[in-house]
Amino acid sequence: MARNDYYVLLGVAATASRTQIRRAFRKLARKYHPDINPGDNVAAVHYQRIAEAFEVLVDPERRERYDSIGAEPEAPPQTEPARYGFEGFDFSLEERREVDIFPDLFRRPAASSDSHRLDGEDIHHRLSISFKESLRGLESRFRVGRQVSCETCEGFGDIPASQPRPCTACGGRGRTTQTRGFMLFAKPCEKCRGAGMVERERCPDCAGGGRATEEQTISVAIPAGVSDGDKISVPGMGNQGRGAGRPGDLYIHIQVQPDTLFSRKGDNLFCTVPVSFTEAALGAKLDVPTPDGEVTLRVPAGVQSGQKLKLSGRGAPSRRSAGGRGDLFVVVQVVTPTVYDDRSRELLRELDRLNPMEARESLRMSREGART
Repeated sequence: MARNDYYVLLGVAATASRTQIRRAFRKLARKYHPDINPGDNVAAVHYQRIAEAFEVLVDPERRERYDSIGAEPEAPPQTEPARYGFEGFDFSLEERREVDIFPDLFRRPAASSDSHRLDGEDIHHRLSISFKESLRGLESRFRVGRQVSCETCEGFGDIPASQPRPCTACGGRGRTTQTRGFMLFAKPCEKCRGAGMVERERCPDCAGGGRATEEQTISVAIPAGVSDGDKISVPGMGNQGRGAGRPGDLYIHIQVQPDTLFSRKGDNLFCTVPVSFTEAALGAKLDVPTPDGEVTLRVPAGVQSGQKLKLSGRGAPSRRSAGGRGDLFVVVQVVTPTVYDDRSRELLRELDRLNPMEARESLRMSREGART
């Protein structure tokens, strides 16, 4: 092939840079590659010729030799277009010729490849609410710092470079090699994805991170019936991903402040109500607090301290059952009177004579059972 025919085939000047040669070959390969023109022998032959020209001109040593003598040695005729087999392997220790770059032609740009995709992290926020708010629910507004996509680079971390430059990882070859035993393994450079040139540079606004921190006000509906330690999730409101990565979720950890009247176990509430000695002995009707206001509770005669009286459906709203509620248990606390005068002491002794009882009978029986 006559001198400068290779340049003519690729449509570049004799002074063209390696980047210009690569771009010219990629453009022609998209048009004439056999995979795009199945069964077209004319296109296949032309592709073989431009691939041969690219092989020579992209290699500095071969290009210098070609420019000096004007031709490359004739290659043996091939029955089909070169496919550059054994991709990724090099069975010699000589420098590999950079020919099988066509698979890279239709890849997405490096900035939008899966290697640049990073799903966003979840955000965890602790929210303290009152006991009353936990039972009724509320609309909570709070500020949280989120990682959002950089507007300049659209979350990829890099932007088109003002001037392409050789890749520092592979020295502009587009491939990196690794020796294993007697074989030399070659693979496309991960940094430039086989292009040999770096055509993108770090985004100046996010320093390559692809994201920036932004304070945002979040409004979240906290359902009625949440309890201490519950976790509310808001899908997609965590940190935004990098590149095409999915956003994380926002998790709100509920912290319920203790209440002076009620305690909670599951959906049931507990409230301790003091009862006088006389009320406990004779029975009474008492007004007791509930989350919905006071209700009248009948205390049976002879009630004991620590005994629980149930008010059905007066507990906390259930998140497991729509419209369901737990129960409220009133814990009786008998208040023993303080006696100061002789008359009161005599009346209490008279009451004990009229209504004798063995207060420690259960304790005595337990001791006897232990001896046997």
